[in-house]
Amino acid sequence: MATSVRASGDGDKLTAHPLVDKGAGPVVRCAVWLGHWLTLAGALAGAAVALRVLGGSAPVHVALPKLFPFAEMSLHVDGLSAFFLLVVCVVAVAASVYGPSYLGAHAKAPLVQTLAFMVFVPCMALVCCAGDALTFLLAWEGMTLASYVLVVSDTADAEKTRAGLLYLIMAHAGTAALLAVFLTLTVHAQAFDFPALRDAAGRLDGSTRTVLFMLALLGFGAKAGVVPLHIWLPAAHPAAPSHVSALMSGAMLKVAIYGIFRFGFALLASTTGPLPPSWGWTVLFLGTVSAVFGVLLALQQHDLKRLLAYHSVENIGIILIGAGLAMLLGGRPGTERLATLALAASLLHTLNHAAFKGLLFLGAGSVVSRTFTRNMEEFGGLARRMPWTAWLFLLGSVAISALPPLNGFVSEWMTFQALVLGGARMGGASGLLAGIAASMLALTGGLAAACFAKAFGVTFLGRPRSAHAEHATESPAPMIAGMLLLAGACVALGLVPGYAMRLLDRPTAEVMGGLSASAVVAARGPLVLSAGGGPAGLEATSISVTLAASVFLLIAVAVWFVRSWPRKAPRRLAPTWTCGMTPTSRFDYTATAFAKPLRLIFAAVYRPHRAIAREPGPSPYVPRRLVYSGEVVDLTETVFYARFKHAVTAVSQAIRARSTGRIHGYIAYVLATLVIVLLLFGKG
Repeated sequence: MATSVRASGDGDKLTAHPLVDKGAGPVVRCAVWLGHWLTLAGALAGAAVALRVLGGSAPVHVALPKLFPFAEMSLHVDGLSAFFLLVVCVVAVAASVYGPSYLGAHAKAPLVQTLAFMVFVPCMALVCCAGDALTFLLAWEGMTLASYVLVVSDTADAEKTRAGLLYLIMAHAGTAALLAVFLTLTVHAQAFDFPALRDAAGRLDGSTRTVLFMLALLGFGAKAGVVPLHIWLPAAHPAAPSHVSALMSGAMLKVAIYGIFRFGFALLASTTGPLPPSWGWTVLFLGTVSAVFGVLLALQQHDLKRLLAYHSVENIGIILIGAGLAMLLGGRPGTERLATLALAASLLHTLNHAAFKGLLFLGAGSVVSRTFTRNMEEFGGLARRMPWTAWLFLLGSVAISALPPLNGFVSEWMTFQALVLGGARMGGASGLLAGIAASMLALTGGLAAACFAKAFGVTFLGRPRSAHAEHATESPAPMIAGMLLLAGACVALGLVPGYAMRLLDRPTAEVMGGLSASAVVAARGPLVLSAGGGPAGLEATSISVTLAASVFLLIAVAVWFVRSWPRKAPRRLAPTWTCGMTPTSRFDYTATAFAKPLRLIFAAVYRPHRAIAREPGPSPYVPRRLVYSGEVVDLTETVFYARFKHAVTAVSQAIRARSTGRIHGYIAYVLATLVIVLLLFGKG
């Protein structure tokens, strides 16, 4: 799937529906609001349960009605489940507040989307709370189908239909891998509940457990968008309603991360020894590749929601870097504190990404609902017309770029510290690889900052480049309120990160055998983070994000004071000279121009193709029209998936050519298959 780059053109128009022009009826509006309010109430209740368990209460266990004679279904909320349940509920609360106004202005099937939304959120919560394999798989499938409905609810759009089909294929391929893992464990355990499955896994040999973990990583990685299983994500996320995109990126991908944590650190972990090093190196490698590859592809996107989708791939990679490092360090003597630091960084970035990526998708939805296009080349000047959206999108851009003093900086700083200190502790080739991962993480942060300088500048600054942008107005108050909730989370998690560590104490203690995040990371109070030191014999590094925020605030006040100082305004003697032409929005920097230097630097990754068409004007030096078009290729699609598609097509055509329609031929095929099966599996 190539990424098109156009300097001029119509862009990705989102045509209006009669519901948009005339307004939905009162019954439909009431149903949409009621559905979202009920989801909001459920999300608040789930957050209360999660906070109660994370605060130190006993795990919650609920036995469900016996629907199947062969399995007892149940819900179990321990520390790890409670943390991911909190992540889901935080985004769900904001999306529930935001959703009704967005659907009222932008939806073609609000009732269907509301019903699917009401199924989607509970299913994600149930996956995190499942106490057995059957409950897990049923909730997992419900989550997949509900999100598929939300992606393809606009059935008149062929692009969304294709995106939904691709998503469904990838999701069910992953589910097949998970089903194989669960069936293997249930056969050995003769039960479906997770404690029995863990006991059964402990009796398996190391190679079998490694195979099962790799299958689980494949299944969950397909849902999480890990490279090279990410191809559905930049297609499906833009196709869904924006508050659903926020849920898919901020919550659904984290549910898949929960699965990796649950299997890697609990169900498949040996009770008598450390995790195999191959598990940690595999997760660390996939995380590093996903982080770098995701941000590189995001840089070349000019569809605003598609850009954010690729950044989800990047941030899932950062989460996996911390998880893989925790797997590696957890089994080494004397590195338990560093393993806990890596795990805490991974968990905190999970929560942080849910906050700032949810905010950015809601901000993008605010822009889309007012301009009816996702093409950034047709935006511009929206900061004056949509000031609340602009400031909140800027806050999310700073957070995702890992710049202080917001939350993205905290978790990426912790991840970087874990890589550097852990690499120094491991030494040798392992330390070198950890250092390479740290350098790739630093590169990712720099490229992310460049990408969001482009995204914010081209979208909100300059002059309007289309009639839609010229006449845009601010979004309704409920949409602003939904964004403010997540913006508050970004600020709170960044300014007082020590308090956030307390949310991580329960899950880190369960996974790391008693060592909590607060004891390792927030060793100097709630406002100062400290990493390293302890038995590892390494010097501790500390940082106060609160102090950094105070310095930035003082600098901002000083700059404002200097700019506001009364002075004599300069007198303009003549208009700006632009070679005899009147300045227009076409003189402003475009997303294509902004990204071109990096497109040339990383040409080996992008494989760019371009074409320039000139329409001559009255002067040979000034063309009447200049049209630039180009595309950037996702190598995973051309190198792997395109070849796989051609192979499947060739096999299908060969089978079709031999389908003669004659009964004798089909009987011969059946007999040949039977003979082969008997020869391979028959007993003498």
